[in-house]
Amino acid sequence: MIENFKLSAKGGSASGGKIAIFYDWLNQWGGAERVLLDILSLYPEADLYTLTYDSKKTSWLPTKNIVFSQNLPNKIFYTPFYAGKLEHLDFSSYDILISTTSTVGHCFLTQPRTLFLCYFHNINRYLYQNPPHILKPLLKKYQSIDRIYAERPDFLFCNSKTVQDRISAQYHRPATIIYPGIDLDKFVPTPKPSNDYFLIVSRLVPHKNIDLVIKAFEKLNLKLKIVGAGREEKYLHCLASDNKNIEFLGNVDESELVKLYQNCQGLIHPQEEDFGLSPLEAEACGRGVLAYNRGGATETVANHQSGLLFENQDITSLRQALISYLESPPNPSSCRLQAKKFDRQLFMLNFKKQVQNLWQKHCQTISQ
Repeated sequence: MIENFKLSAKGGSASGGKIAIFYDWLNQWGGAERVLLDILSLYPEADLYTLTYDSKKTSWLPTKNIVFSQNLPNKIFYTPFYAGKLEHLDFSSYDILISTTSTVGHCFLTQPRTLFLCYFHNINRYLYQNPPHILKPLLKKYQSIDRIYAERPDFLFCNSKTVQDRISAQYHRPATIIYPGIDLDKFVPTPKPSNDYFLIVSRLVPHKNIDLVIKAFEKLNLKLKIVGAGREEKYLHCLASDNKNIEFLGNVDESELVKLYQNCQGLIHPQEEDFGLSPLEAEACGRGVLAYNRGGATETVANHQSGLLFENQDITSLRQALISYLESPPNPSSCRLQAKKFDRQLFMLNFKKQVQNLWQKHCQTISQ
């Protein structure tokens, strides 16, 4: 087990340091929230800041850490107001501010003595990747402001090569990759999997492309189970209403999720993800992954070893991939081996080491 890490103003390991952690929205559960829990386990005494906190949707969270929440709505057109609120927060009493973000967590203003580290799960998707058409002119102007915000952290981390490239292209800054990990003691293979359905584990939102999979399964005698919830749930239910082989399970607890991974024929991952933990969880359970050949999946799925990457986000490409996958499914041991490269303990060790080294260098700089 990784030891808790406490800082001193002298850069040692004795107690005395004070850490603040920021996370955008505490109102759901997903891969980024798993990473937040890992960071909190490294710094259990840290104060936690957020834009929104919903206790009904965050039973997984140790609430004793929360010291600031504005309960602001999660809406793209409020982004400038989020930044305006956050940059007025005072972190002068903290040694380190660790922001883990995909929206505005890089906008804080900090004093020179405070080390400001920003871990990007992505840069703002709706600002750079999928801007709403009607807001494009306004968002274009805001990009120049956002790039000023991106100069404020002392160092940048990110979760994948995909996000590292986006940071380089938009912010013109280097970012160190620290891959998130999964709990290999929880996600394990089962000796006799049933292998009678394909699986999707995802939030049901437009950019996840779940509708593509539903359409691809039309007229195919294959079962599909879909885990997750989101604003596209009603639309997807309607789309799949004539296909009795498609089952929506909603959100499930972790023990049930493990069983679903263990017994599926494979996980289908049709979106371009920033990183994505669900392919790794499936691989850790000895199951292969059918994934779109873009984004984080290109870093977590070994093509023709732990899964199959398809080239186009269309029905034909996905159906052809399904046929090829069924003809030559990946070896469970190869899947498990791939997942072992992304052990949760490796993430925590790497994160702790990076923070420790940067803190020591920071102390030397401010003492000069």
